Amino acid sequence: MKYFLLCMLFPFLGVAQPVITSMEVVKPYQEYDGRGTVSETVSVLEAYFKRAGVTVFATIDHQKAAEEVGETMPPATLLVVGNPKVGTPLMKERLLFAIELPLKILVYEENDMVRVHYRRVQVIADKYRLKEGAATAQKIDQAMEKLISNALSR
Repeated sequence: MKYFLLCMLFPFLGVAQPVITSMEVVKPYQEYDGRGTVSETVSVLEAYFKRAGVTVFATIDHQKAAEEVGETMPPATLLVVGNPKVGTPLMKERLLFAIELPLKILVYEENDMVRVHYRRVQVIADKYRLKEGAATAQKIDQAMEKLISNALSR
């Protein structure tokens, strides 16, 4: 009886298989080596973003916050940055996208190395199935990657 049921279900297994498309696989994060300490890297990025017209909405020092509640952790600072003129059309297309903006850049120390971690907007846009904003998301990624790279290479 088990074999009969298995044989009856076998043809339907092909329908349940995931569909694989030829879309380019995009790495969800871009990582860079920091410049100096976490604090120095954050300062360099903040100054460079401001000069480039990118708003720094917030700087969150996770290590400091942990210390304030009696905890310890390695240095880690989150920069919240963006440009409402660029981000607003993405949110207008899909309002839930607003939870993803402004952009976040994590500067942290791990294994005695300072790293800068940026989550690609294109990956986020794909998650929300943005159509009109897909090209904008790609342009944001290109601009952010260039800004971060230039800031850290000076």
